[in-house]
Amino acid sequence: MPQIYSLLHSIRFLTISLVVFCGSAQAQKYRKMSDTVKLNKEYAEISADLSKLNSKLIAEKSKTAGYQSRSLSTANDAEASAQDSKDQASKATSGNTNDTKKAVKEAKKANRQANDAKDARADEKNSNKKINKLSAQIQKKQRKLDELSKEKAAILK
Repeated sequence: MPQIYSLLHSIRFLTISLVVFCGSAQAQKYRKMSDTVKLNKEYAEISADLSKLNSKLIAEKSKTAGYQSRSLSTANDAEASAQDSKDQASKATSGNTNDTKKAVKEAKKANRQANDAKDARADEKNSNKKINKLSAQIQKKQRKLDELSKEKAAILK
Protein backbone atom coordinates (compact mmCIF):
# COMPACT_ATOMS: atom_id res chain seq x y z
CA MET A 1 0.00 0.00 0.00
CA PRO A 2 2.78 2.52 0.80
CA GLN A 3 4.30 1.76 -2.60
CA ILE A 4 1.09 2.89 -4.32
CA TYR A 5 1.12 6.19 -2.43
CA SER A 6 4.77 6.68 -3.31
CA LEU A 7 4.06 5.95 -6.97
CA LEU A 8 1.08 8.35 -7.04
CA HIS A 9 3.17 11.05 -5.38
CA SER A 10 5.93 10.59 -7.98
CA ILE A 11 3.45 10.76 -10.85
CA ARG A 12 1.89 13.92 -9.43
CA PHE A 13 5.34 15.52 -9.03
CA LEU A 14 6.33 14.63 -12.60
CA THR A 15 3.05 16.00 -13.96
CA ILE A 16 3.44 19.29 -12.15
CA SER A 17 7.08 19.56 -13.25
CA LEU A 18 6.11 18.90 -16.85
CA VAL A 19 3.38 21.54 -16.78
CA VAL A 20 5.72 24.12 -15.28
CA PHE A 21 8.49 23.30 -17.74
CA CYS A 22 6.23 23.39 -20.81
CA GLY A 23 4.63 26.63 -19.68
CA SER A 24 7.98 28.38 -19.31
CA ALA A 25 9.44 26.95 -22.53
CA GLN A 26 6.58 28.40 -24.54
CA ALA A 27 6.98 31.92 -23.19
CA GLN A 28 8.64 33.70 -26.11
CA LYS A 29 8.31 32.65 -29.72
CA TYR A 30 10.36 35.45 -31.28
CA ARG A 31 13.79 36.14 -29.82
CA LYS A 32 16.10 37.65 -32.43
CA MET A 33 16.05 40.93 -34.31
CA SER A 34 15.64 38.94 -37.55
CA ASP A 35 12.35 37.59 -36.16
CA THR A 36 10.75 41.05 -36.15
CA VAL A 37 9.51 40.63 -39.74
CA LYS A 38 7.61 37.46 -38.78
CA LEU A 39 6.43 39.09 -35.58
CA ASN A 40 5.15 42.17 -37.44
CA LYS A 41 3.38 39.96 -39.99
CA GLU A 42 1.63 37.96 -37.25
CA TYR A 43 0.81 41.18 -35.40
CA ALA A 44 -0.82 42.62 -38.54
CA GLU A 45 -2.83 39.45 -39.15
CA ILE A 46 -4.10 39.35 -35.59
CA SER A 47 -4.95 43.06 -35.71
CA ALA A 48 -6.95 42.51 -38.89
CA ASP A 49 -8.76 39.55 -37.31
CA LEU A 50 -9.46 41.65 -34.24
CA SER A 51 -11.01 44.45 -36.27
CA LYS A 52 -13.20 41.96 -38.18
CA LEU A 53 -14.36 40.41 -34.91
CA ASN A 54 -15.12 43.85 -33.47
CA SER A 55 -17.22 44.78 -36.51
CA LYS A 56 -19.10 41.45 -36.25
CA LEU A 57 -19.68 42.14 -32.56
CA ILE A 58 -21.09 45.60 -33.28
CA ALA A 59 -23.39 44.18 -35.96
CA GLU A 60 -24.59 41.41 -33.65
CA LYS A 61 -25.27 43.87 -30.83
CA SER A 62 -27.41 45.99 -33.15
CA LYS A 63 -29.30 42.87 -34.22
CA THR A 64 -29.88 42.01 -30.58
CA ALA A 65 -31.43 45.41 -29.93
CA GLY A 66 -33.79 44.80 -32.86
CA TYR A 67 -34.64 41.33 -31.58
CA GLN A 68 -35.38 42.72 -28.11
CA SER A 69 -37.81 45.32 -29.44
CA ARG A 70 -39.38 42.76 -31.78
CA SER A 71 -39.74 40.30 -28.93
CA LEU A 72 -41.44 42.88 -26.75
CA SER A 73 -43.84 44.08 -29.44
CA THR A 74 -44.78 40.58 -30.62
CA ALA A 75 -45.38 39.50 -27.03
CA ASN A 76 -47.71 42.45 -26.51
CA ASP A 77 -49.49 41.76 -29.82
CA ALA A 78 -49.87 38.09 -28.92
CA GLU A 79 -51.34 38.97 -25.56
CA ALA A 80 -53.84 41.41 -27.09
CA SER A 81 -54.75 38.93 -29.80
CA ALA A 82 -55.27 36.17 -27.26
CA GLN A 83 -57.63 38.41 -25.30
CA ASP A 84 -59.55 39.24 -28.50
CA SER A 85 -59.74 35.54 -29.29
CA LYS A 86 -61.07 34.83 -25.82
CA ASP A 87 -63.71 37.54 -26.16
CA GLN A 88 -64.73 36.27 -29.60
CA ALA A 89 -64.94 32.70 -28.29
CA SER A 90 -67.27 33.77 -25.51
CA LYS A 91 -69.53 35.40 -28.14
CA ALA A 92 -69.40 32.25 -30.28
CA THR A 93 -71.02 30.14 -27.60
CA SER A 94 -74.40 31.59 -28.59
CA GLY A 95 -74.44 29.25 -31.62
CA ASN A 96 -74.09 31.83 -34.41
CA THR A 97 -71.83 30.40 -37.15
CA ASN A 98 -70.38 33.81 -38.06
CA ASP A 99 -69.28 34.30 -34.46
CA THR A 100 -67.72 30.84 -34.48
CA LYS A 101 -65.79 31.58 -37.68
CA LYS A 102 -64.54 34.86 -36.23
CA ALA A 103 -63.47 33.07 -33.06
CA VAL A 104 -61.51 30.49 -35.04
CA LYS A 105 -59.89 33.26 -37.10
CA GLU A 106 -58.93 35.18 -33.95
CA ALA A 107 -57.57 32.02 -32.34
CA LYS A 108 -55.35 31.30 -35.37
CA LYS A 109 -54.13 34.91 -35.36
CA ALA A 110 -53.31 34.68 -31.65
CA ASN A 111 -51.43 31.41 -32.26
CA ARG A 112 -49.36 32.94 -35.10
CA GLN A 113 -48.47 35.94 -32.97
CA ALA A 114 -47.53 33.74 -30.04
CA ASN A 115 -45.24 31.75 -32.33
CA ASP A 116 -43.72 35.00 -33.64
CA ALA A 117 -43.01 36.07 -30.06
CA LYS A 118 -41.41 32.69 -29.35
CA ASP A 119 -39.25 32.98 -32.49
CA ALA A 120 -38.19 36.51 -31.53
CA ARG A 121 -37.09 35.31 -28.09
CA ALA A 122 -35.15 32.44 -29.69
CA ASP A 123 -33.46 34.88 -32.11
CA GLU A 124 -32.53 37.12 -29.20
CA LYS A 125 -31.11 34.17 -27.26
CA ASN A 126 -29.04 33.01 -30.26
CA SER A 127 -27.78 36.53 -30.80
CA ASN A 128 -26.66 36.75 -27.17
CA LYS A 129 -24.80 33.46 -27.58
CA LYS A 130 -23.03 34.85 -30.65
CA ILE A 131 -22.13 38.01 -28.75
CA ASN A 132 -20.60 35.95 -25.94
CA LYS A 133 -18.67 33.81 -28.42
CA LEU A 134 -17.37 36.85 -30.30
CA SER A 135 -16.38 38.55 -27.03
CA ALA A 136 -14.39 35.47 -26.01
CA GLN A 137 -12.64 35.39 -29.39
CA ILE A 138 -11.83 39.09 -29.12
CA GLN A 139 -10.34 38.61 -25.66
CA LYS A 140 -8.21 35.71 -26.92
CA LYS A 141 -6.92 37.74 -29.88
CA GLN A 142 -6.25 40.74 -27.64
CA ARG A 143 -4.19 38.59 -25.26
CA LYS A 144 -2.17 37.29 -28.21
CA LEU A 145 -1.64 40.86 -29.43
CA ASP A 146 -0.45 41.91 -25.97
CA GLU A 147 1.89 38.93 -25.88
CA LEU A 148 3.36 39.89 -29.26
CA SER A 149 3.83 43.48 -28.09
CA LYS A 150 5.80 42.25 -25.10
CA GLU A 151 7.95 40.04 -27.33
CA LYS A 152 8.61 42.97 -29.65
CA ALA A 153 9.63 45.14 -26.70
CA ALA A 154 11.96 42.37 -25.44
CA ILE A 155 13.63 42.10 -28.87
CA LEU A 156 14.12 45.84 -29.20
CA LYS A 157 15.79 46.20 -25.79
